[in-house]
Parts: sequence; structure tokens; C-alpha cells
Amino acid sequence: MATSHSGYRQRPSRADITEPLLRELIFAFYEKVKKDPILGPVFMNIIGENWDSHIDTICLFWTTVTHVGTGYKARNFMPAHIQHPSIRSTQLPRWLELFGETAREKCSPDAAAVLIEIAERMADNIACSLNRRDEREGVAATPQPASPCP
Repeated sequence: MATSHSGYRQRPSRADITEPLLRELIFAFYEKVKKDPILGPVFMNIIGENWDSHIDTICLFWTTVTHVGTGYKARNFMPAHIQHPSIRSTQLPRWLELFGETAREKCSPDAAAVLIEIAERMADNIACSLNRRDEREGVAATPQPASPCP
């Protein structure tokens, strides 16, 4: 593993995962999301007409988590999801289905597998936080994530 000037150990990025590939993947994925009967209304309600800004943020997220680039502020990740009551953990399987489908269409099999694994871990973390939020607010229980919540 490479060590940055700050001493943080980073995994090297995969040569076949590039910023242009990630942008292509994210744009194609969100085109599907916009048309999806489950996810489309949720995203439209939250994002409205600010799709370009949202997609730029998501591209920055993916370049950062894949170590292709840097700049995404991780502290914004969970609050961006749990602040919206319309985002529910029951929607995450559909999100993963569309993301996986798009990754397999746009990426090599190896790159798709890496990106899908990251998406699955991310969805598990979001599900844990959404379920905790819903429990605090007395909202009906939702399905548990694939991995146990910490």
C-alpha cells in the first residue's frame, strides 16, 4: 500500500477505474433513477432541478472512495441521507439493483465487482443509520441491512 505525505495508508486505485468511467457510470445510473417509479420521486423531491450539482457531488464521492481522486468531505455523507424522511432503508435494494445493473453495463467485470462491493457496504451503512433514525422517531421497523449494524 502507498503511504501519503500525511501518513495515511491508501489502497492504490485500480487502473481500469478512472474519473471519466465513474462520471459515465454515475450519469447513466441517475438517468435510470430519474425514471424509476420507486426512486425517481424520492430523488426529485429532494434534488428538484439541482441534478448537476448532485451528480458532481456523487462523482466526487466515487473518485474519493475509489482513490482515483480526493476532495469529498465524508462528514457530509450520512447527514445528507438521514435528514430526509422520504429516504427509507426499504429503497436501498432497488438503488443497489440499478447501480449494479449500470456498473455491469458500463464497466469491466472486475471494475464492476469493486464498485458494487463499495455500493453494498455503503448501502449497509446507510440502512443502519436510517433504521436508527426511524427507531428514534417511532417509525415502523424496516428490514435490516445485510451486515449487522455496529
